[in-house]
Amino acid sequence: MLYFREEEKKKLEQFAQSGTNKAMAVYGRRRTGKTALMMDFFHSFGESNRCVYYQCTSFDYAVCLEDFKEILCQTVPDAFILQDLNSFRKVFQYLTQTGVTDKIIIIDEFPFLAKRNENVPVEFQWIIDHGLGTNKLILLGSSLSFMKRQIGDREAPLYGRFDRILEILPFSFREVHQLFPVFEDAVAVYARTGGVAQYVMLYKNYPSVEEADADLFFNPRGQLFQEAENLLMQEVREVTIYMSILRAVGTGEKESGQIAEKCSMDPRAVFAYLSKLIDLQILSVLDNPLSGKQNAKRYFISDLLYRFHFSFIEPRVSMITVAHEKAMPYILNHQYQEYLGFVYESIIRGQCYEYGLQGRFPFMPFSVCKWWGNIREDGQWKESEVDVVAYDDHHMIIGECKYRNKAIGLSELQLLQTKAQFVQSKGREIYYLLASRSGFTEDVLAIQDSHVIRISPI
Repeated sequence: MLYFREEEKKKLEQFAQSGTNKAMAVYGRRRTGKTALMMDFFHSFGESNRCVYYQCTSFDYAVCLEDFKEILCQTVPDAFILQDLNSFRKVFQYLTQTGVTDKIIIIDEFPFLAKRNENVPVEFQWIIDHGLGTNKLILLGSSLSFMKRQIGDREAPLYGRFDRILEILPFSFREVHQLFPVFEDAVAVYARTGGVAQYVMLYKNYPSVEEADADLFFNPRGQLFQEAENLLMQEVREVTIYMSILRAVGTGEKESGQIAEKCSMDPRAVFAYLSKLIDLQILSVLDNPLSGKQNAKRYFISDLLYRFHFSFIEPRVSMITVAHEKAMPYILNHQYQEYLGFVYESIIRGQCYEYGLQGRFPFMPFSVCKWWGNIREDGQWKESEVDVVAYDDHHMIIGECKYRNKAIGLSELQLLQTKAQFVQSKGREIYYLLASRSGFTEDVLAIQDSHVIRISPI
């Protein structure tokens, strides 16, 4: 069953019904449900035989071509002629010449075919430009770096050839929450899966999150025990270096110089690897635009499967291999609570625009970020952070997020007001946001001030 893909299905249907659209690219990280979406789309045509679906399973051009022709044999008249055609270009030419019309040809895992055959993108450029006739072509890919380059790089052969481009994203936290109605369960599942469809549905197969964790992550034969590393090996060559970087970031290093030092790398060399991980949507960069400092950036693992793996699983592989699920209480300790706090604040930051639309904020933010820097408290300077800063030209929300079994009290609000003095507000009207898993103390609830916003749990 497909969940939460109504918008994507609508775009596919619009493409199918359009009289002018010829080619479409569909991409997204692995396990987000692209193939399931395509099969749903494929079967929606019933017995019309309008759709042709082929999934590349080899890097070998000849193997892919033979498999593709075999699929076409079920649809094409005089199919025996296909056996003599030795390229995709000639196959598509034959389709148009023999009057095969109005087909939707889907090629899944297109990067398998193209990554090791450098002429394939040029060949499909010609096919889209000249070889489709009234047929349509949909190319799918899970290799983000390859697909994004073909879509967005002006030098790439397929740049500008797609009439429609569809990125299949992981489920949002709100969607995960619909599948797991208990808020704490939803946060826990989201914290391990990042909303990636296949992983979320794995958790649906277990009576509890704890039992799922034990079988999926804390079992050396578990489906997610080595998933992050296996996915990484499909995207990069120097896997050891990338794993070293991810482990450094996963265990707390945030700045490029710190990451390079932890990995014993030249600080200048590390940027190429960081850029690659950002391109793969594994890493992201937190900007600090209100700090008043140039180049105030921090790196963090934004793909939560990778973040969970490199924070808790990869550093403790030996323990898990011996102790299995018995290692869980030793590994998921106080650092795990800090990790859930990070996830909760990222959820709140992600909800800020929605809060603006809902009227829960007094204005619609233009930008949402995090802030860090030095503050002066009790006569001493110390480093501090603000979890959420949301602002437009005239207003600013400064927020604190607490994911803990304790209500937020007046002292947290007072500390937040202290921190606000050091954020460069540039004359904006300041509001204070308190987001709490466990609610608020009576003195905070008693505050009658429109500049204090309370959200619990989201």
